[in-house]
This record gives sequence, C-alpha cells and structure tokens, in this order.
Amino acid sequence: MFEKNEKSDFLWNMIGSLVYAMSTVFMSYLTIRIAAEEKGGIFAIALTISQMLVYFGYFEMRNYQVTDSKDKYTFGQYFTTKIYTCAIMLIVSIGYILLKGYNREKAVIVLLVCILKLIDAFADVYESQFHKDGYLYLAGKSMCHRTLIMMAVYFIMLIMTHNLVLTMIISDVVAVICVYIFDIRVYKKFEDKLNLCNVKIVLEIMKNCFPLFLGVFLWAYILSAPRLAVDKYMSSEYQSYYQAIFLPVSVINLFAGFLFRPMLITLTDLNEKKEFRKFFAIIFKMLSCLVGITVVCLIGAYLLGIPVLSIATGCDLSSYRGLLVFTIAAGGINAVAFVLYYILTIFRTKKLIMTGYILSAVSVYILSDRLVQQSELFGASMSFFAAVCVLGLFFAGSIIAYVLKVKKTIKQDIK
Repeated sequence: MFEKNEKSDFLWNMIGSLVYAMSTVFMSYLTIRIAAEEKGGIFAIALTISQMLVYFGYFEMRNYQVTDSKDKYTFGQYFTTKIYTCAIMLIVSIGYILLKGYNREKAVIVLLVCILKLIDAFADVYESQFHKDGYLYLAGKSMCHRTLIMMAVYFIMLIMTHNLVLTMIISDVVAVICVYIFDIRVYKKFEDKLNLCNVKIVLEIMKNCFPLFLGVFLWAYILSAPRLAVDKYMSSEYQSYYQAIFLPVSVINLFAGFLFRPMLITLTDLNEKKEFRKFFAIIFKMLSCLVGITVVCLIGAYLLGIPVLSIATGCDLSSYRGLLVFTIAAGGINAVAFVLYYILTIFRTKKLIMTGYILSAVSVYILSDRLVQQSELFGASMSFFAAVCVLGLFFAGSIIAYVLKVKKTIKQDIK
C-alpha cells in the first residue's frame, strides 16, 4: 500500500509540474522545427485555443476538491461532475472551431489538440483526490509518466510521418491508455467502488466552482488574447515567432505552481485557524522566490535567450531580444498574480476573484487587437503586460482588504 511522505510529495509534484509545463515548450519548438513554420504556427494556435478551452474541463474543481477539508462531497460526486465538465469542453471546442471557420486540416488539428487537453482535465479529478488524501506524489508521478510517454510517441510519430493529424490521433489514444494505467488503476487500490451521483449534486458542485472557473477561464483568455490577435491579423509563421517568445513565461508559472501547490493544505489550515502571521510568512517566502526566479530568467533571456530559441525553433528571432525580455517581465507579474489568486481561493472570496479577472479580461480585449495592428508582436506583449498589471493590483488590494476586515472582526469578538 502507498505511504504518505512530504518529501516525495514536494519532489514528485515539482518533477510532474516541470515535465508537464516543459512539454508545451518542447512540443511547440520541435513541431516548428520538424513541420516548418507554417504548420508549427497552426499547432501553436491549436495549443493556445486548447489551453483556454481546457478550463471548461477542469472547471477549477481541483482547488475546491483539495480544500474540501470537511468532505462535503464524495469522490464519486466530483467524478460525475468531471464527466459533465469534460462533455461541455468537447461541445464548446467543436462550436468554437465551427465559429472560426477554419479549413479542414486546421480544424482537425485544433480539435485533436483540444481532446488531448480534455484527457488531462479528466485525469485531474483522480490526481486531485490523491492530493486531498495526502498522496500528492502519486499525482506528480502520474503527470510525469503520462506526459513523457505521450511526448515520446508524439515526436516519434511526427518524425516518421511528418503528418500532424495522424500524429495527434495516435497521441490522443496513448494519452487515454496512460490515464487508465497511472490514475484509474492506482485509485482502485484505494477504493474499488465508484458511486455516481445525480444531476442535482453535479449542478451544486458546478455552482460552487463557477466563480473560480470563470476567473481562471478569463485568466486563460488573458494569456491567449494577444496570440489570438496575432492569428487574426498576421500570418501563421508570426504565430510561431510569438509562441517561441512567449513560452519561456511558462517557466516562471511552473515555479509558481510547484512552490505553492504542496503548501495548499497547510495554508488552508492556517487560514481556518486565523494564524495570518504564519500564513503570510510562507506567502512572503514564495513571492521572494518568484522575484528571484524572474530576475534570473530576465538575465538569461537577455544574454542567451535569442540564440537558444533560434536554435531550438530554426527561426530567425534576432530582432526580438527586447520583446523577449519585456514578455518575461510581464510573465513575472502574471506569476505573482497567480499566487495571489490561490490566496483568494483559500479565503473563499469567489466574487473578488471573478471581479479581478473580468477587469483584466476587459482590458486585454480592448487592447490586444488595437495594439497588434499598431505594433504587431510587441503590441501583443504590451496588451498582456497591461492585463496582468490590472489583475495583480486588484488581487493585492483585495487580500489586504480581506485581512483587515477579518482582523477587525476577531478583535470585536474578543471584546
């Protein structure tokens, strides 16, 4: 039987998160190199769309499920809800593709990449339960092994066939098999029976998660809007260039994820006990680490970023050094906003989260098309920078207001 181990939790969560985040980088760069800039650009926009629509599948249930410390809902109820959210994601993906009017090949590639992300979203309900039960390392192992196997199959097929559609079909099938091996079979060792629930419970869970879902969906839109504007106003090869420049931002988000995720349950407990001094001491350390990582990434991007990315993608990116540095700085602000979002999730301030993301999404919606038309790729990064600044400032102000309100309430109760 499996044993709980905090060191293994941290290590495997870090490895799993690293492999998963870097898989997007490697798949993008090597697809551009193997399949050429135009096909690479199609794959890049397919990834962008799938990374936005996948939140219909996730529905931000993970944080709610993991922090459900009083077991308000059973795993079977979360599992049933996950089936519904994945079905919604598939319908929305098909609708989006039809609405955009892509040609047949581009439409099929986008759909197959969305299905690949849908499989990840389905696996998340199992990995969330591993995390909730104190076995985060099982979730990390699953994420690591599933991703590595799928990537290996993807690249072997792409090199052998140079056919992106066939490669994605095989990759999707392999991804389903991996979920069965590393998630479903493992969970059966804990609980063999799985009791599904009725639609009433599903709607109740979805209602509770909806503000969180809307927030992260808008966050995904904030990340995607500049790239969607590039796809709208510029040719596919420029999508490849922007993808190459933007993906290093994932490295900073990656560190934010594996710094914060292992501490989620601890921070939830500290919040319930109203031990804000310890709570924010941990948060301060995390934010300090993020600032340090961002500075290192900025220096690395300025000195080595363009030569390395040019070699990785086979594209001439020599004129984009300033754009790369500016985009990574914006990525650092985005990672800080990501941590602040987690704090507000623990505080259960769903309306504030939703408000912050709406304000940020509105700003990027207004700016992205206009700035891309005026300044092309640099305009795309400027719209992203403006949006994450709005988000970070709103979340920081909301956290300060919440803590002051709670402290005031505690003092009144003591009196």
